[in-house]
Amino acid sequence: MPRTLLLSACLLQSLCAAALAAEAPRNWLIVESPHSQDVQVIDPKTREVVRSIPIGEHTDDVMGSPDGRVFYVGAQDDMRSPFGYQNNESGKVMAFDSQSFETLWSVALDGSPNHMSRSPDGKRIYVPLYTRQWLVVLDAKDGSITNWWPATIGNHATEISADGTRLYVGNMVTDAIYVYDTATGKVVMSIDAGESVRPIVLDEPRGLLYYQLSRLHGFEVRRLADGSFVRRVELPALPKPVAAPGGALAERLANLEGASAWPYTYNHGLAMTRDGRHLVAVATVANYAAIYSLPDFALKGTVPVGGSPNWVAFDPEGRFAYVSNPKDDSVSVIDIAAVREVARIKVGKGPKRVAFSVE
Repeated sequence: MPRTLLLSACLLQSLCAAALAAEAPRNWLIVESPHSQDVQVIDPKTREVVRSIPIGEHTDDVMGSPDGRVFYVGAQDDMRSPFGYQNNESGKVMAFDSQSFETLWSVALDGSPNHMSRSPDGKRIYVPLYTRQWLVVLDAKDGSITNWWPATIGNHATEISADGTRLYVGNMVTDAIYVYDTATGKVVMSIDAGESVRPIVLDEPRGLLYYQLSRLHGFEVRRLADGSFVRRVELPALPKPVAAPGGALAERLANLEGASAWPYTYNHGLAMTRDGRHLVAVATVANYAAIYSLPDFALKGTVPVGGSPNWVAFDPEGRFAYVSNPKDDSVSVIDIAAVREVARIKVGKGPKRVAFSVE
C-alpha cells in the first residue's frame, strides 16, 4: 500500500476509534432513594453525585442495560397509607437516557412493582408485582406490556439466567422460589425455602443458587438443577438478640428499617463478583457487610458500614462493593482486597437499591 494511503487509513481508523470512544456511555452508579423520591447518579471515579433525578413516587429499584445507554427505575405509588409507603396497589417503571438523563418512557402498572430483571439481550424487562397474581413482561423499547404470566401474591426478588431462558422469582408470602421458562411463561420448578425469600444470586458456573431470608442471619445455598439444599452459611453471631420494636406504630413504620420493622429484614443485600471469587452478604440488623471467598465460603472479614444496610453491587472488575445505608442516607464503598470501607457517599433519603448503568 502506498505511504499516503497507509497514513490516510491509519488516520481514519484513529478518528473512528475516537468517535466510538466519545459515544461510549459512562458507567454510572445509580442509587434509588425512596424517602426523597429520587434517584442519584454517581461518578464512581470521583465518588460524587453528578445528578439527582426527581421521580415523584417512592422508588424501589434501579437497573442498567447491556450497552449502558439506558437505565431503568421502578417506583411504588404513595397511597398515603398509615402502614407505610410499601402498602400500595400500583406503581410504574421508567426508562432514562444515561447521557442526557431525560425520561424515555414511563409505564403505569396495576400492582406493586418489586425487584426487576431484564433479558441478557436487553429487549425484555420482567417485573414481579407483589400485590397481584401475575408477573408482567415489558418491551424495553417503549415499556409496553407484552406478556402477563401467572404468579401469586408476594413475588419480590428476581434474577435471570445468563442465557435468559430461566427467571428465578423469590416470594415473601409462599416462602418459595419459582423458576419460569421465559419462552413459555410457565413455572418449571418451585423451591420451598421455608421463609420469606429476599435477594437471590445465581452462581451458574458452579450450579448453585444463593439467597437470603427475612428472619435468617445468614444465607442459604441450593443446587440450580433440582433446587436441593446444599448448606446454610451463618453470619457472625449477633452480640445479643434483636429486641422487639417499641414506640408508636406510625413512628416505627416511618423511621425503622431492618428487623425492627415489617417485613422483618435481618439481612438484605447479596452479590457476587463477576469472576465468582467473592460473595458479599449484607447484615442489615448488625450494620456490616461480610466478605466471603468462593467456592469455600471462607469469611475474609466484616466491614462496618452505615445504618441498616440494604443492598450491594460490585463494579465490573470486582474491586469495590457499594452498599446502601438507608438509616444515614449514604452509600459505603468497600475495597474487597483490603476488607475495609474506603469512602462513604451522601445520597438521597433512605437509599436502597444500587446498580451500575452498564450491566
